Parts: sequence; C-alpha cells; structure tokens
Amino acid sequence: MSLAFIGTSLVKRLFVISLPISLLVGVVYAGVIAYIETESLRTRQQDQVETQIKQLAETMAIPTWNLDQLFIRNYLNQYARSPYIRCIELLSDANLKEMTPAGCQHPGDGAILHSEPIIYEDNYIGVIVASFKVELDNERLYFILISRIPVALVAILVLFFVIFWVFHRWVVVPIQAITQSVQAFQNDGELHPVNWQSEDEIGSLVKTFNDSQLKQISHDRMITSEKDKAEKALRELQETQSQLVESEKMASLGSLVAGISHEINTPLGVAKTSASHVEDELTKMMGEFTAGTLTKNHMKHFIDQFEDGLHLLTANLNRASELMTSFKQVSADQSHDEIRAFNLKEYLDETLYTLKPNLKRYHVAVTLDCNDDLFIESFPGAFSQIITNLIMNSLLHAYSQEDQGNIQITIVDEVEQYSLIYRDDGCGMPEEVRRKIFDPFFTTKRGSGGTGLGMHIIYNLVTIKLQGSIEVQSKLGHGTTFSMTLPKQIRPPEKDHETD
Repeated sequence: MSLAFIGTSLVKRLFVISLPISLLVGVVYAGVIAYIETESLRTRQQDQVETQIKQLAETMAIPTWNLDQLFIRNYLNQYARSPYIRCIELLSDANLKEMTPAGCQHPGDGAILHSEPIIYEDNYIGVIVASFKVELDNERLYFILISRIPVALVAILVLFFVIFWVFHRWVVVPIQAITQSVQAFQNDGELHPVNWQSEDEIGSLVKTFNDSQLKQISHDRMITSEKDKAEKALRELQETQSQLVESEKMASLGSLVAGISHEINTPLGVAKTSASHVEDELTKMMGEFTAGTLTKNHMKHFIDQFEDGLHLLTANLNRASELMTSFKQVSADQSHDEIRAFNLKEYLDETLYTLKPNLKRYHVAVTLDCNDDLFIESFPGAFSQIITNLIMNSLLHAYSQEDQGNIQITIVDEVEQYSLIYRDDGCGMPEEVRRKIFDPFFTTKRGSGGTGLGMHIIYNLVTIKLQGSIEVQSKLGHGTTFSMTLPKQIRPPEKDHETD
C-alpha cells in the first residue's frame, strides 16, 4: 500500500495516533497469550504429577494390604526422584507410615498438597499425601511464545493498514475532492461538482455540497442581475425624487418614491449580509478542514448555515424583485397591489425572518403574539413594509448596539377588524419629536443617513392603502408604542381614471 497520502494533516494525525495504539494492543495481546500459555503449561504439568500420584496409590494397594513395608519404601523412593516432588507420605489404617525423603515435611512455600486414597477391593485402607511444586519447561514455553506472538502482531498490523486504507479511500478522498471544488469555485465562480457516489454519510455530504454549490451559483447570478436592476431603478427613483421635491404639488409622491428606494435597499442589504455570512461560514469550514479539526457536527453546522443563508437570499431577492415590479404603485392613488387572503401570522413570521441579519448586530429580541388561524384579505406587501420600517426605525433610533432590548408585536383579533400593537422598550422620544414623527422629511438622524420618509411611508400605508388608523405613544426613557387598527377585509380603492 502506498503511503504517499500521509502528507495530508488529517491522515497523518490518524496514522500517528492509531499506529502506537495498534502496537500497544499487539503488545498487550502478546502478554495475554504469554500468560495463557504459561498457565496452560503449568496446569498440564500439575495434571501429570497428580496422575502419577494416583497411579502410585493404585500400585500401593496390594503392598499396603500386605504391610510390605520394604516394597513400599523402595517404590516411594523411586517416585521421590521426580524433580517436582518435595515430600511424599503413605498412611494406612494399620498404622503403617512411610515418608520419603525421611523426615520430610510438606512445605508451605507455594507447594501443592495433593492426596489420593488407597483402595483395595473397594475398601479404603490408606492414603498417599504428596506435596510438589511445578517448575515450568522454559524451553517449551519459549518455543510456544516465539511461534505465536509474531503471528499475532503481524495480523494486528495488517488489520491496522487495511482499516487505514479504507478510511483514506472512503473519507479522506471525498473531503479532498470537496476542498478542491471549493478552491476552484472561489477562483472562477463556476460549478465544479464532486464526482462521488455512495450510500452513506459521505455520499449524503457530497450530494448536499453539490446541490448547495449549484444553488449558490444560481443565487449569485440572481443577485448580480437584481443588483443591476435595483441600481438602475434607484438612479431613476433618485432622479424622480429630485424633481418631485421641487414641486410642492408632487411632494407626497416624492416621499413615496423615496420610501420605495428605502425599501429596496433593505432586502438588498439583508441579501448582502446573508451572502457575507455564508462566505464566512465557508471560510471557517475550510480552515477547520485544513487544520484537521473538521468534525461531523461542524460539517452539519456548516450545511445548516449554508441552507439558512440561501433561504435568506431567496426571500429578500424575491422581495426586491416584487418591489421593482410594483414601481408604478408609488403614489397613494396608484397603489393597488393585488388583494388576496393570507395567514397574517405566517406572513409576519416570514418578514421577521428576513430581518435576522440586521437583528444580529443588536441585542434586541423580537416576539410575535398572534393567533395561528388569523386570515385576512388585504395587501400582504404593505405589512412587510410596515413591520420592516418599524423595526429598522427602532434599531436606528431607540437602541445602540450595546443595549439589551425587546420588541413586542401583538395582534388582537376583533370581529370586523384587528389591532396591531408594536411596542419597543428603547430610549423613547420627547413630545416635540412624537408630534412630528409622521411628517415627511422629518428625521433626527439626518447626518447619519436618515431621510425622514420611513415613518411617513408607514402612515400612508396604514391610513390609505390598508384603510386603517395609527397612533403613537412615547415618553423619553420609556419606549415607544404604535397602535394600528386595520380592517380584516380591504375595500378595493375606487378609480376615477386609469393609470398605466
């Protein structure tokens, strides 16, 4: 097996860690074999000695019955010549006692004490008691260990290299292919699918990666196309706004055009933030892989973040596209989006979801309290604009990025109408600001990018497009509350003339 691939960090770390462990397992296994063989040899030798003592007891039956002491003594002396025997003693019922060697005692230094009864014609006539100590046959034991331990070590090493090769083939190779695909994608932005097929976690990872790369390319192209369209539309809107500001008669339309411009910037900003977040997660994943710290959990986290970012890009680019197609509806008289029935809670949840990248820069939590089955027949796009403008207005004016805060959106279901209550616990506003908050071009952040049209757009959307009413209560240092009363079913606006 070629070891050229050991240069990669993940494989090298696996090799450096697992090889000593395999060798250690081999040594332990060899030790176990040595212990088992030693005990087996000791047991066999002990069985042999005990068998000899049993044979001695059978041989001594007739001499013991005949009290042939001379025969007994000579026979015991022959058995005492065994290198294992320490002391052997014969005791009979006739008070015959012989001990070899003479005057020996049964030692207690680890010697084995064994007795065998002397039986003559099924009658017990005495007993032979022998103490012996087994000494291993070192040459035989050495031969056994030399013949078996190397075979065990070689088998363990072969198993280690087989497992190591399988790991490289089925894990390292596809990960390297993914890395090369990512690098190629970063260089030219083109699709570089990983060619790998397997019915396991790696196969699922490769398939998810290929699908994600394909979606990323599609969304990148969509972003570029929509960005060009948006930039062109923004230039047209800015030119139109400049002309409208000069005309007092068209001041309202000019504020709405600027509001639409503001609304286009919001989803594009979210889409840009999402794309940047996906790119950061991709960089982190590549860094972990290069460092050899990439785990299954980290890869799953990357895939989840990737899907989340793609979802944000899709939602906001679709929204930007819808805003572009609705450019003709900028004036109050001409704002006639298609009225349809929709679930209010689901639509507001989707709107809040698109604002996650903006909210992440602040320590502000947004909660929505609304019945799950509240359906209304109205303009869904208007609700998204209202909630987006309110939240962005709170983040810009009511909180700093270090503040902890809460924004509560409550929907109260009534018979023919419902109330939308938006409440933040930010810094609030003085009375002179509260009175002018819905005036066009009024802002307290003019030097920081404020146009003064965001709240004016909300007022027009609520009172004209959604045919409701809006009030604001605020006190400096005690947050701000917007209360809106809106009908469940919008009456189509009457047209006194046709518009293109």
